[in-house]
Amino acid sequence: MIVTVVTPTLNGVGYLRQCIESVKRNHGQGYEVDHVIVDGGSTDGTVELAQSYGLRIRQGRDDGIFDAINKGSFDSKGDLLGFLGADDVMLDGALQAVTEARRKRGRRWIVGGIRWIDEKGLSLGELAAPPAWMTTRMHVCLGWNPIMHMSTYIARDFFEELGGFDKRFRDSGDYDLFARALARSPYERLPQPLTCFRRTGENNSAIHFARTRAENRSVREAFGPRSETERAFWRFVLRAWMNGRNPRWMMAKFTGAAQHRLGLQEKAYF
Repeated sequence: MIVTVVTPTLNGVGYLRQCIESVKRNHGQGYEVDHVIVDGGSTDGTVELAQSYGLRIRQGRDDGIFDAINKGSFDSKGDLLGFLGADDVMLDGALQAVTEARRKRGRRWIVGGIRWIDEKGLSLGELAAPPAWMTTRMHVCLGWNPIMHMSTYIARDFFEELGGFDKRFRDSGDYDLFARALARSPYERLPQPLTCFRRTGENNSAIHFARTRAENRSVREAFGPRSETERAFWRFVLRAWMNGRNPRWMMAKFTGAAQHRLGLQEKAYF
């Protein structure tokens, strides 16, 4: 089995070494790892660093992050496709867990949890994968995407069947893709975190908050119920499950927001 991990980059040298080394630590028996860097024109040494590790690099202008991920995914040899940001970190044992789940259950896609970290790598709490009983209808009512792309792996034929990410989305292409995937096939849920998602306050969803909300709303309109009562019900159910399942994340979220409002913390992170 070949697992392709696609990392889109644009002047991401600051954290890229940690990202690359975390993937290298996940090489193991029974599967091959194909780590692809898709660079949109970096000038800070990103490409040179990736070359020093002997990684496969695809260079050229792209039409946003989801276009870059598509290019790396379609131009790959992976049986399973994963997506890891240049500032994210893969946890040890992640790919072993993913490939074992694929062999045992044969599901077309696999979803794990994440660990939030800050700029220095300090934990901000963990967020478990959403429940296996979640449907597309429920998923889009939440208002944000709880299926984290850096801990999601999709069978190549399924990714091709879905047509990859819709590059018209600038921020919420993952929300849209996973809503479409869930409408066709349930995911295999892994209870443990697979990656660390670095929250820096410079993430797309934080910088382009209004744009992200508008894109999320369009996903909900496309796949969700028309009844506002039903939307509110499923939103309440999923929020209650996620807050109850992830108490440390919930506390970090509320504490960080309060400290930010009081001027005690520069960024709220969530």
